[in-house]
Formats: sequence, C-alpha cells, structure tokens
Amino acid sequence: MFQWFRTVCVAFFGMFVLCANPALASVSTANATITCNAYNLSVSASQLIPGLTYEIDYTIDSSPYASGFPITGTIPFTATSSTFNDTVTGSFPALNGNFSFSGTASMPGFKGDVSTVSINFSPTNLSCGTPPPPPCSAQSTIGSNFNGTPISSGSWIWFNANFTAKGIPSTGATITFTNSTISTTGNGKPFTSSAPNAQITFSPSATCSSTTFNAMTNTWMTTVPVNGDDEIFLSGLAVPVPSTGFPDGKVEWTGTFSANGVSGVSIQWKWGAAVYTSFTSDYNALAVKPGHQTACGASNGNHAGTPEGVNNNNQPWRQFVTGGARGGGGSNWTGSWSSTQSVPLTCDNPSQAARIAGRLAHP
Repeated sequence: MFQWFRTVCVAFFGMFVLCANPALASVSTANATITCNAYNLSVSASQLIPGLTYEIDYTIDSSPYASGFPITGTIPFTATSSTFNDTVTGSFPALNGNFSFSGTASMPGFKGDVSTVSINFSPTNLSCGTPPPPPCSAQSTIGSNFNGTPISSGSWIWFNANFTAKGIPSTGATITFTNSTISTTGNGKPFTSSAPNAQITFSPSATCSSTTFNAMTNTWMTTVPVNGDDEIFLSGLAVPVPSTGFPDGKVEWTGTFSANGVSGVSIQWKWGAAVYTSFTSDYNALAVKPGHQTACGASNGNHAGTPEGVNNNNQPWRQFVTGGARGGGGSNWTGSWSSTQSVPLTCDNPSQAARIAGRLAHP
C-alpha cells in the first residue's frame, strides 16, 4: 500500500501538491504582549508550500468588554519556505480597570479546513489606571436639550460635532479628541455611550479636507488644510433607538482636546443630533462630510458631519432624515447646533510642550 502511495505521488505530483498539501498548512504559535493601549502579536505557521498565498486571521477580545474590542485582523503572505513568522502591532482606546484577554489565530485551508490556535497573552491579566491627560489639553462639556419630538424605536440618532481652531502654526498641528462620552438622565432613564476618538491633522500640504474611520482604534481620522475651515468634522456616533425609546431632557457631550505639545491653540466646538429612520454604524459607508467649505469632492453647502454616502440600494442616507433629537427633518441632516464653547489648550509645562512639538515637527 505504501509503495502504491509513493507511485501516485510521483505520477501525479503536481496535483498532489496543489490539492492535498495545502490542507496540511497550520498555525503553529500565536503569542501576544499587551499593554493598556496597544498589542504586539507574533505568529508562526508551518507545512507551507513556497509560492502559494496564505492568510492568518486573528481576533483579540477583552473581559470585561472595552471600547475598541474585539480587535480583528488579517496577515496575508506568500510563502517563501515551508515556515512563516511575522509580528504585527496595533493600538486601541486606553483601558481603565482590570482586564483579561482571549483570542485565536486561524489559517483557512484550501479544502475548507481551518487550523486554529489560541493566542497566549502576556500578561494574562492587566490593571490599567486612568491615563494622564495629553500635553496642552483641556476637558470640555456642552449640554443641550432635544426638541421634544418623539423618536420612534428602530430609528437612529446621528450625534455629530464640529469645530474651528485658532493658533494653528503654519507648519501644521494635530488635534485629538479623546475620552469622549454622550450622556443624559432624562425621564429617569440614564443613557451613556462612549463616542469615537478623533485625530485631526492640519497639514500644509492638504488642499482639501478628508475623513475616514479607523475601526481598529475606534478613531475618526481627518486631514484638513492648515488654514482649517469654518466647520471641521470632529467626531460622530450613531445610536440605534431601543424599544423603550430615547430619554428626553438635557444631553451632554464631554471630551478631552489636546494640541499634542503645540502651545497657543484654542478650540471652538459645538454638536448636533439628527434622527434617521435608516442608518448604519459602518461609519466609512456614511461618507461623512469632513469640512463645510473644504471637503474633497463635495462642492455643496452641506454642513460638516452630513452623511453624504449611500446605502446598499444606492439610496442617499440623507433621504432617511426625519424630525427629532435636535433636527426637524427636511434638509437638516446634522440637527441644529448646540451652543459653541471655546476651549483654550493650556500647556502646563511650556518647556515640555516645546520638546514635544519639536519631536512632532521633526520625527
């Protein structure tokens, strides 16, 4: 029997390699070191066939649940030998509390089989304190009331904020917005939700504004010309309305702004909220308008924060807006604005701020 197998292998070697051996490929090890805001994952695979393309999928989850989890990713590669080793890194919103982690790394086979191993974490348990505020930072809260229009369950509330900045140097700067929450206690029904972080780069080389959402780090990434705009998209959160409805009353949006070492910057920000009968939490599918006047490829007069995208049926998200929250429907796609709050970003340690600014300007 063994001799017959060897004969078939020789006679049909090409078919054997392509159809049978790939199924033997497997993930050998997966080890991760993890901190309160980042991870480093090392994986290895074996029994590979040089020249063939593979991929390793990984998932990392936290217990208890934390914003930014689960983390998922894919490592595609073309084998150059029978083994493979790689290391990937990533970040997530800073944790606060005690956490443990679990996860898997998997390699799909060519015959529908999947090789899966558990990720070994170091440390296995992690205790994280409240992260220190970034340099040149300040916390700000704006409270504003909804307009009293009933909001039907199954609808979505699109919370969106925008800002302007003064004191941005001609060489550019990066503004961040972190530890952001939206909350209300109306009707005795407390509601609190973490809003995504934001990173806005004022770039001397940018001629128009753009924004994307990084799901891995839960961050809106926006780039604007160094001269800014009268409305720059800050952050947005889509909230599905539960069967119990959304509480009436005053809603507060809180977050921490930072100029990351650039002194003399002042922020003026505000927020709105509009109701949609159909919406999505796939933020990149919304094609959010990043700037009122400078948005790349959008010459309309819509406000920053307007969802300019379409759904899977090629229907504009804007057509689903209706009255409620701080909007009246029609063409009020962001909702009416709250009051505007000015936030000076004070650098507690000017010499430290100067050193940080120097590192940012000359990485």
